[in-house]
Amino acid sequence: MELAGGVVVVIDAIRASVTIAKALSEGARAILPVLTAEEAREKATALRLSRRNTSSEQRVLLGGERGGVMIDGFDLDNSPFSYQRERVGGASIVFTTSNGTAGLLHAKQASKILVGSFVNLTRVCNEVALDPRPVHILCCGTRTDISLDDVLVGGAMAQRLIARGRQTPSDDSWQVATMLWERVSAGGFDSIIRAMCESRGGRNMVTLGLRRDVEFCSTIDAVPVLPVFDASTGIIDSGIIDSGTIDAWPA
Repeated sequence: MELAGGVVVVIDAIRASVTIAKALSEGARAILPVLTAEEAREKATALRLSRRNTSSEQRVLLGGERGGVMIDGFDLDNSPFSYQRERVGGASIVFTTSNGTAGLLHAKQASKILVGSFVNLTRVCNEVALDPRPVHILCCGTRTDISLDDVLVGGAMAQRLIARGRQTPSDDSWQVATMLWERVSAGGFDSIIRAMCESRGGRNMVTLGLRRDVEFCSTIDAVPVLPVFDASTGIIDSGIIDSGTIDAWPA
């Protein structure tokens, strides 16, 4: 996939994309995605030292997971419910997850990189619908495997963008994704939750007792923010919350 010059929407539906959006909606100053836990610790240490030298009071937190659970010594896991304003407001969060942060860094050659999921579906689609540049939907998957939860979100985005006049890709990936989304969404919210729970990532969350996380990750437009990743600075920050202006496109 040639990403240079285009717009990329990176989807890690359970849970990194959702947690990033939730953190920004709760007042986090920025998210800094990195590949490894060790890199996260080193970056956090360097940021804390830098801010101490400049008398900055901005907090630096470590967030992320491996195997769905919080990394030893980190401040936060990868559950959107952990990212409440009293914990993350005003903080910069160095963030690493099993799949989502790798997907973001893979897209670094793109002209614009957005973080997408069900919880900000309309906000993301509104942002890219009229952008003249090629739009790529990047489903992170699980390591090298396809993940049903990411494909469902990709299908929902593709359906909406095609309805708004975007050109279809030359391959059949969009048809696979949109047909899956149309079949699942025909059964309503309960059907979406069931499919998300039956995905590989969803099954792992349910096993860990985190079905509530999956249900939140399945809720369309629950967190209408626009996380934008600037690969040149390594920072994700937020677009303006789009309250009260959500288009009435079919869910």
